[in-house]
Parts: sequence; C-alpha cells; structure tokens
Amino acid sequence: MKSQERMRAAYAAYQKGDLPGALVQAEAVLKALPRDHNVLQFAGVVAAQAGFPDKASDYLRKAIAHGGDNEDNRINLAKILSEMGKWDEALALCRLPDGASSADLQRLEADLLKAQGRATEAVWAYERIVHEQPDNFDAWNNLGNARHETGDLDAAMDAFQRARQLDPNKAIVFTNLARVLMSKDRYEDACLMLEKAALLSPGDPAPLIELGRTLTSMDHPEAGLRALGDAARLDPKNPKVFVSIGQAFTDLSNQQQAERAFKFALQADPASRSGYLNLGILLEKANRIDELAALVASAKRNGADGPEIRYLEALMLSRAGDIDGALQLAKSIESSAISEAALAQFKGQLADRLGLIDEAYWAYDDMNRAMAQSPLGLSVDRSAYQRTMDLVRQQTTPEWFASWPGVDVPQTPPSPVFLVGFPRSGTTLLDTILMGHSDTHVLEEIPLIETVAQTVGDLARIAELNADEVAAMRALYFAELNKASPAPTGKMVIDKNPLSMVRMPLIHRLFPDAKVILAMRHPCDVVLSCYMQNFKPTESMSSFLDLANAARTYDRIFAYWEKCREVLPLDIHMLRYEAMVEDVEAEVRPLFEFLGLDWQPGVLDHQKTARERGYIRTPSYAQVTEKLYSSASGRWQRYRKYMNEVLPILEPWVRKFGYSMD
Repeated sequence: MKSQERMRAAYAAYQKGDLPGALVQAEAVLKALPRDHNVLQFAGVVAAQAGFPDKASDYLRKAIAHGGDNEDNRINLAKILSEMGKWDEALALCRLPDGASSADLQRLEADLLKAQGRATEAVWAYERIVHEQPDNFDAWNNLGNARHETGDLDAAMDAFQRARQLDPNKAIVFTNLARVLMSKDRYEDACLMLEKAALLSPGDPAPLIELGRTLTSMDHPEAGLRALGDAARLDPKNPKVFVSIGQAFTDLSNQQQAERAFKFALQADPASRSGYLNLGILLEKANRIDELAALVASAKRNGADGPEIRYLEALMLSRAGDIDGALQLAKSIESSAISEAALAQFKGQLADRLGLIDEAYWAYDDMNRAMAQSPLGLSVDRSAYQRTMDLVRQQTTPEWFASWPGVDVPQTPPSPVFLVGFPRSGTTLLDTILMGHSDTHVLEEIPLIETVAQTVGDLARIAELNADEVAAMRALYFAELNKASPAPTGKMVIDKNPLSMVRMPLIHRLFPDAKVILAMRHPCDVVLSCYMQNFKPTESMSSFLDLANAARTYDRIFAYWEKCREVLPLDIHMLRYEAMVEDVEAEVRPLFEFLGLDWQPGVLDHQKTARERGYIRTPSYAQVTEKLYSSASGRWQRYRKYMNEVLPILEPWVRKFGYSMD
C-alpha cells in the first residue's frame, strides 16, 4: 500500500476513534518517510491520545526538528512533557528561538509555571500577558490565582475584580474571589460570592460544594446541608458531595446520617480516600475497631492507599497498644484531607503516653493554633465567656434570690438529675457508670437546659418567671427531651452537661428539688486536659486554646459556682475523679444512695457499658472503654514548666478543694 493510501487509512481510523489502528498506519508511513514533519505530527498526536507519552514526545520532537517547528507542535509537546514531569524541557518550548512572542505560548508558559508550583514566576508571566492583552479575561483570572498562591491577597483581589469587570457573568471568578476572601478570614463575604457563582452557573455543583463546606466550617451545618443537597441533585455520583454531607451531619452529631453519607461516597467512588478517612474516623470514635480494620483492608483492595489510610492505620496501632509505632506513622502523614488540628492532637496524645513531654506540649500547641485560625475560631471573642461569668456573679445575690416570687412547681414529670463539672473532670466516666444502672436514662451533652435558657433570656428574667411561665419552661425542657432522647417510663433522667454548672439559678427555678452531681478533679489537671482537647471553638470552648485563658475561665466558673452554692439551696453530691480511679466502688456507692437507687454491681463494668452505648460524643470516647488507670492523675506535674504562669490563678482553688500543689 502506498504512503498516501496508508495516510488516508490512518485519518479514517482516527476519525472513527480507532487510535491504535491510526497509529499503526502512521508508523508504517514513517518507515518510508521518517523525516516528514506532517506525518510525525500526526503520529505524535495520535500516540498521545492513545496513552503512549514516550512515543508521542519522540515523534513531536522529530516533527519540530524536521521542519514542523510551529505553535501547535510546541504546545502539544510541552503539554505531554509536563505530564511526564519534564518541566524544564516543556518550558523551553514556550520560548521561540528568534525571540518572537506568541500569545498561546506565553499563556502556556505561565500555566506550566503555575502548575509546577513556581507561583511568583507565574505571576510575572501572567502580568506580561495582561500588559499586552489588557482585555484577556483568562489571563486576569489566572493572574489572580497565581497571586493568591504567593499570598499577595490584595493583588489577587485586584486581578479578579478586573476579570469580573471584563465578564461579570463568569461563575469561576466569583468562586476564586470567595477563595481569596476565605484566605482573608472574611467567610461571610466568601459565602456571598459562592452564592453568586451558584446563581450564575446553576448546573455546576462545584460552587455549591464549596459553599456547603464553608458554611459547615462556620458552624452553620444546616445551611451547609441545603447547599450540599442541591449539589447532590446536580451530581448524584460525586463522592466529594457525599463526604461533605457526612461532615455536616457529623457536626450536627447525627452519626447515623453521617455514616450513611460516607458510605454513599464510597459507592460512588470505591477509591475515595476521603470517604474512607471520614468513615474510619467515625468508626474509631464509635469504638467499632473491627469494622475499622475491615474498612482499611477494603481501601487497600480498591487502590485507595495513601496518607489518609495510614492515618486510620495509626489509629488502629494506638488502639492495639503500639504507641510508638502509631506516633512514628502519624509523624509521616501529610494530607490536606486530614484536619490539621486532629492530627496534631493525635500526635500529642501519643507523645504524652510515651512520656515525651516537650514533643506532646508543642503538638497540642499546634492543635490549638490551628483551631484558633479556623473559621469558627476566628469568629469568637475568647474572653467573652469570662466577662459573662463576671456579670452573672454580680447579679446572683441573696437579695436577688429573695425577690423570686413563690410558685408551685409541677411535680410531674419528676425533676431530672443534673451531672455537671468543669470539662475533663471525669463526667464521661461517671455518666457511663450511671448508664450501667437499669433504672437510669442518661443524656450525653444534649443542650436541653441551654435551649430553655435561650427562651427565657438573660439571667434577670429568671426572677420574673411566674407559675405559668415556670410550668411552660419545664414543659419545653421535657418536650426537647422527648424529641432528642425519650426516657422510658419510670427511669431516672440524668442530664449530663458539664457547663450546666453555670445554669444553676435557672435549674433551681424550674427544678427546685433537683439533685446535682458535681464531678471534681485537681484544677491543674483539669485545665491542662482542656488545653489538650480539640474542642469546637465556641464562645466557651475557645477559652481552652491557651493555658492562661483556660485557667482564667476555670477561676471565673468556679467563682460563680461557689456564689450559686452560697445563694441557692442546692442539693449537691461531689465525686472526685482521683478517688474513682483508685477505688471506684467506694466512691460511687454513696452516689447511688444519694440518688435513691439500689446498688447494682454491674455498674462497675464501665467498659462493657461503654462498648454497648456505641458512639460517645465527648473526647473521652476511647478512654472509657479501657480499664481505670491513675496515670492521668497528677499529669500536670510533668508539664509544670509550661504551667508556671497559670499556677497562681489555680492555686487558691487547689487549696480550697483539698488538693496539693506538691
């Protein structure tokens, strides 16, 4: 067959999509015409599309060398070389030998520099393009992205605003503006830009996904779910959508729906590392370790191995007792899909267990710094909670309490028991023990009293509540209880929420006969432990992002607690964490007597109760499945050099509660 006939056959095969056939015919022609740049160009393009980059690059190099030195060949070869990681050769092709300029090659050079991570050089390249082509939308948009990567946020905004002026109906520029606004910590403004992008491109799920994620990060998961639901309807097989939906449900403490969403993500893409990561974290927190191991095995079978899966393996090593192995593996992990704060906390926990005090402390410092810089962390005033405590302490006086009008409080349903205490005082261990009794119904940090408090309003309103209002607020409490966790008939409701200790006036107004359990632990250990926890940085929890603020918050809360005890006739039973871990039965038997519950030896098997209760909301989810150890008692002494500045704040409370500074 003649060369012309073979080329016609090659073109015909190419038009039919038969790339292998087209390449065979072209290569047969090249045996006769090895220096024909047109045939070489054709063979190079076909080989690239057929997935043979080495062969494609060889043919295109020869095409350029034998008279085919044109923009198309240079652009095609440069793109292939960049995909092969041969960046220098690809960039060299963007510069014409005679010094002539080419808009397409200039743009490709800038794109390659940006793709290679050479953002500053990319900025210079894009700036040359917009100087020569001031109306080039794509160049301005890409310039904005490159400037964003260099950290020049104001200049990035300028570039995007110019692109927006050139084409105000392009959704991508609004999405890019939103990303810069997020880098400037202007999250609400970013959401407005993403909403605009979604309106301009109603068929594109990308801005909706980003909007949903951003709203969730700002502690608006319900709104985030609405945006993500719209994205799922547009792209029902996108695993990223379902991972984001699962994260929003996790934020809402709806673990069942979160698990369902993560499994949808894995159905959509069995190799989704983010899907495995988030589902694995959920399983570990639910103490479902066997299922976690099976999930990791499934990830590897489906080719999803990577840092996200190694993180899950590190969690399993930790659970198996290989603390050093878990720490070494955790140190090797880098992934933007893994929460920076969560990874830092994990490394801190492991280092602490190995006695690597300095390493642990600085890991926790990294954790708290990451949380402080999160959207929610940046949105809160970290001293506001202390000011609130000062204000309510001034208001809570004997005279104020004496002014409360007398009311007949309904006797049914019976008042709940309130389990309170400063966070990290052993309330999760205690509620697990209480949960082991057949006659209790324990609520784990469901904000029922907070919901009522929001309805009542500020503290002064408590003194103004009449009989009907008291009855209505009690009814609201029990209605919320029935929605969140209905109590079986005859069971004692135990409402465990540590910081309800600052709601004692409201609790006493609505439930004057309520019994209150106070969990107590050494103040220095409590403050240190709070500093070591990756709490969501709400107004109260943001106090724990540094030790000094944590200590001041402890001081303010207990000053208010003591004021409430002076003013209000509260029925309180205190348990010490240290005594529980030394002799749990001796410490908790009097508690059951206080509650009027018969002793049941089964309550002492807190490990069995913890395994059966499933998902545990608090940071102690793993510890309560283990035996009781006293290693956490006195931990603060090992970190004393880091706590010296806060000890003067805590020492009065240490003495008051019968602890020692030695």
